[in-house]
Amino acid sequence: MDQNYIAPASALKKLKKARNLSQTVYLYGATGYGKTELVRQYLSGRRYTYLSCEELPWEDGALPRSEPGRQNRRVVVIDDLHRLKSEKLRQEILALEEREDIWLILVSRSPLPAWLMPRHIKSVFVVVSEDDLRMGRDEITAYLDARGVVYTEEDILYLQNTAEGNAYVLHHVALRMKEGQSPGPELRTEIREAFASYLENVVLVCWDSDLLEFLMQVSVVDEFTLELAEMISGNLHVTALLEQAGEAGNFITQEDGTYRLRPVLIDALRNRALKLYGRERVKDFKYNAALYYEMHDEVVPALRLFEECGKTERIKNLLIRNARMNPGNGHYYELRRYYFNMDEREIEDSPVLMAGMSMLHSMLMDDEKSEYWYEKLKAFATNAKGGVRREALSRLAYLDIGLPHRGSRDVLEIIKNIPALLFDKGNRLPEFSVTSNLPSTMNGGKDFCHWSPDDTKLAKTVGPLVERVLGSYGKGLVKAALGESYYEKGEDNYEVMSLLTRAQVEAGQGGTMEIAFAAVGVRVRLALLQGDSPAVRELLASFEQSVRENRAVQLLPNIQALRCRLALYEGDMDMVERWMKTAPDEDREFCSLERYRYLTKVRCYLANGEYTKAQALLEKLRYYAEQTGRPYVRMETGLLSAITKERVGGPWQEELAIVLKEVERYRFLRLITEEGAAVWPLFQREKKALQEAGTLNKDWLRRLLAEAEEVARRYPLYLKKRAAVAADFKGVALTILRLQADGLSVNRIAQRLDLKPDNVKYHIKENYRKLNVDNKTDALLAARSLGLL
Repeated sequence: MDQNYIAPASALKKLKKARNLSQTVYLYGATGYGKTELVRQYLSGRRYTYLSCEELPWEDGALPRSEPGRQNRRVVVIDDLHRLKSEKLRQEILALEEREDIWLILVSRSPLPAWLMPRHIKSVFVVVSEDDLRMGRDEITAYLDARGVVYTEEDILYLQNTAEGNAYVLHHVALRMKEGQSPGPELRTEIREAFASYLENVVLVCWDSDLLEFLMQVSVVDEFTLELAEMISGNLHVTALLEQAGEAGNFITQEDGTYRLRPVLIDALRNRALKLYGRERVKDFKYNAALYYEMHDEVVPALRLFEECGKTERIKNLLIRNARMNPGNGHYYELRRYYFNMDEREIEDSPVLMAGMSMLHSMLMDDEKSEYWYEKLKAFATNAKGGVRREALSRLAYLDIGLPHRGSRDVLEIIKNIPALLFDKGNRLPEFSVTSNLPSTMNGGKDFCHWSPDDTKLAKTVGPLVERVLGSYGKGLVKAALGESYYEKGEDNYEVMSLLTRAQVEAGQGGTMEIAFAAVGVRVRLALLQGDSPAVRELLASFEQSVRENRAVQLLPNIQALRCRLALYEGDMDMVERWMKTAPDEDREFCSLERYRYLTKVRCYLANGEYTKAQALLEKLRYYAEQTGRPYVRMETGLLSAITKERVGGPWQEELAIVLKEVERYRFLRLITEEGAAVWPLFQREKKALQEAGTLNKDWLRRLLAEAEEVARRYPLYLKKRAAVAADFKGVALTILRLQADGLSVNRIAQRLDLKPDNVKYHIKENYRKLNVDNKTDALLAARSLGLL
């Protein structure tokens, strides 16, 4: 290790604490984190016994003998403990740990092994983990200074984000920077390759052959379960090998049954596997993994691995299989490269592939190509016979209903004709999704706003037919749609809840999780509107558990987006920030299936004060809404656009008026009132003008304004930019905030703190300014969101 290594303060603090309390230290971290050098620096100038388990067997008497009555504790460091296999030596180390004349420091690459755990529970070791060993900003700058390296602020930020605090990596970075190279992707790749080579040639060769062989085989995938590992390797002792791997080093993690290796270790394992097995044998392991993914309907990784194996026929079969699923469950967008790479003659042989291509192009808003493949399928159906013809006709019916670019105006007439086309001739409609995994039926796979004015009538007359045509996807659909329509128009809350609850029950009795999610999504909105946040969290947690149990994982991204919207209402910007790291990147590619998450992201941009980004994304969504005939998305984007423009001082009144006029035509309320604190400032400025204009229904406008004001009062932090962080509140200012939370008046606070009332008022005013609020209630809500109360 480099002599200029700067030991992290947190690790040194723990070592000092352990020494003062005479506690055994267990220090661990992966290769390159400076474990041994940290101990050497801390013990510099002191006498100690150093033993490494890489240098077994030790000489007789290497472990110090007991010396009763000795006043000063002797320091014993045992390094590379992950290499220790001898049961006899383990017992000797346990005996050493019990001695009062010894201060023991154990150094390893792995977390606490099973054989040490009982003693740790009894004696309570001080554990110095890999996180403690990571070099932070201060250590990085001090290290570069010690090496005489010239750097910029951008260099330090880049190293903080990419080096993971690893001393080995930073050592190589410093060498290259002295040669004139700047930190960046090119240098990062070079160092990762060098690190992988070091692991391959120095670390891996020390492992037991059965463990190394197993890990080389499973390294063909980035993560694996026990079942997948068995499928790849054909080894029935996977559990034991993984336990062995856990004790060999801190390079494998496990969460919810999924194991992951460090990326740089995967590189090393793959390099070694190629040398040992050769390309063809490695392809065999990939093929095994691909078969596993195929059996478990994980199409994306299966296709990638089949492609790497050169199994073209398998690829075609999987693409057909994927195309049989609806866009909500299938992976059209993710697999578009594979579809586009197929020969057109291959596609023309399969009605399923032609229908899939028509749907894919429609999703990508390429109407011309979508209709091209629709006409190809139509011509194919004309000449086909028997089962192939029935398949083609069912696919055409499916496209007639489902193609996004065709809108939803003619869907009802199409559905009325389907029974004669399909059921009466022994055909069936392919898997169909009404929601596209969104928490809505009205604004899901299609936009059905125009059905809302006649919702009750349509539910009675057409509802049974729709449920029959859609099969399992129709169970609970009519009640979910009717409940959502009633909710949007602000009708009786009890009736709304009753319909949605029954819809969820019906969907659970042979229906789909998608319809259940649509019902749950509107129930969440209703509970939020009523100010019942605890009920929202409980409902979402329960439903998410059900989704995972039923493996309806396609719903999880939008469930997390719904959680993010809850966080926005509560002003929990930390949770919003975490969600934003997982949000889709609209600048990289715009995918219409992500519209719910995009609209959530717009709200996050507004809450963060990133108005240019919000407006840019809104324009993409507006274009999508216009191209596909989706009035709900058009109204929603128009409202959010008016809010954005008002915040930046642009012209917003006309856009708001247009949105209100269209929303009022449907008699919707909640599309507007749910925006509460975000839209209320606009209403405060335009309220009188709207009332005097007479262009909107007076009763509707009165209800709209009253409810929007109530929601704004209930959630004052919604989409408000957080102007402060917890560190901004200290000393007297923080004490005053907490005393306000306890209900004390200004005079009582002044007496308690021996201050003048005017001084207290000044601090209160400053607190309000920092929290971006103007009253006590909002200030306390904002303070709780920052964890101050």
